[in-house]
Amino acid sequence: MPGNKESQRSRTGLTGIVLIGGRSSRLGGEPKPLIVVGNKLILARIADALRSVCDEVIAVVRPGQEDASPDTAMALGMHVVEDTCSDAGPLAGCCAGLRASVSALSFVTGGDHPFLSADLIRAMARTASTRGAAVVPHVDGRLQPLHAVYPTLTWRTHFCEAMANGERSPTRVLASALAAGTSGIVEYGVRQIEEHDPRLMSLVDVDTPSQLARARIMSDWRTNVRPGLRHPGGA
Repeated sequence: MPGNKESQRSRTGLTGIVLIGGRSSRLGGEPKPLIVVGNKLILARIADALRSVCDEVIAVVRPGQEDASPDTAMALGMHVVEDTCSDAGPLAGCCAGLRASVSALSFVTGGDHPFLSADLIRAMARTASTRGAAVVPHVDGRLQPLHAVYPTLTWRTHFCEAMANGERSPTRVLASALAAGTSGIVEYGVRQIEEHDPRLMSLVDVDTPSQLARARIMSDWRTNVRPGLRHPGGA
């Protein structure tokens, strides 16, 4: 029943924050959230995944953003807020989103992740709640700050203080905290991610034409598999 679904969502204590203010310079300026993958806008795919697990979804735009991304986000039921600093990179988006969040935990993602997994986000949020820590994927030697769950108040302070001191990269903020020996970050490795997202598709983003082409091929994996076709190595 619809009422039961709303009740389940109201207990998650999780806000979804989507950063959609990038300029997409490596894709010729085409707004990445408005690119179609698998017959659906990337932003609509993100909205579908987050609505099933988050109490609210916030889209963060850059000041004066004139493309259709802000209007599209509102049409998809997202609450739209602006960065307060136009040239502070993704860290400014993180700060603006965390300031607007009213939940204890916030999941922050970029607006170019077409294959988010609600199951993986739920698992990360459970770990964050249990450990009282940020949960950040660490794959192939790289932290993934734009696919991470943060305790809202704690990381609002960390990120905004770092931005005020001239920092622009959430990755560097996390790396500095880890180097200082903080217990406030849990790193999710490949094995933990694969328990909920076996192909690690959640971490796929679209920054370049070649990555976009790959994402469109990957979208076919879900729709064009013939009955009886087994994954290589299947029994």
